[in-house]
Amino acid sequence: MSTRFASLGNLVKKQDLILNAVCLLFAAAFVVMALSNVRRAGNFFSIDSLFFTLVSLMLAGIFMIIPLMWAYETGLLRNLFAAEGDDAVGEAVPVHFEGTTKLFLSILGFLLLLTVIEVFLAYIQVPLALMLTILIGLSLIKAALILAYFMHLRYERMSLVYTLIPMLVICICLLFIFFPDSFRIFNLRNYR
Repeated sequence: MSTRFASLGNLVKKQDLILNAVCLLFAAAFVVMALSNVRRAGNFFSIDSLFFTLVSLMLAGIFMIIPLMWAYETGLLRNLFAAEGDDAVGEAVPVHFEGTTKLFLSILGFLLLLTVIEVFLAYIQVPLALMLTILIGLSLIKAALILAYFMHLRYERMSLVYTLIPMLVICICLLFIFFPDSFRIFNLRNYR
């Protein structure tokens, strides 16, 4: 029976290696596509060129997540960056947090207070740029609190954070693609 489990373990290791090799191959292909677009594009700061380059890099990043997580879990990355003589690598203990009603009610109260501040800003005379900056800042704080406490991501594994944060940055970069076009359209306005 133990030989059966040993052969099953070898099969899983082979599948992991094949999956990681395929993911690395796809990631390399997307990086090559992005670099060839940068090299061939006449005007790199056009919407089409930026979009193709950033989408290719985003897909390469997505395909790199699985091999990097596998390398971290098997200890390849820990051993690569470990200091000399640091043989003992502590095992991560999973933390399960259920939160208390008092904690969730206090977070809810703080979210309601931030909402009242946002509504109050609409009724007082504040310069538009300052008001929008304050509203965006308060909205980011509220979104972070909702993600952390009500979606229970505060005590989640770091692999989830390592997956979400880079993709958020890439999505924001994808939004920046439209800036050159918006400036061009702004200059085409017909002032009568």
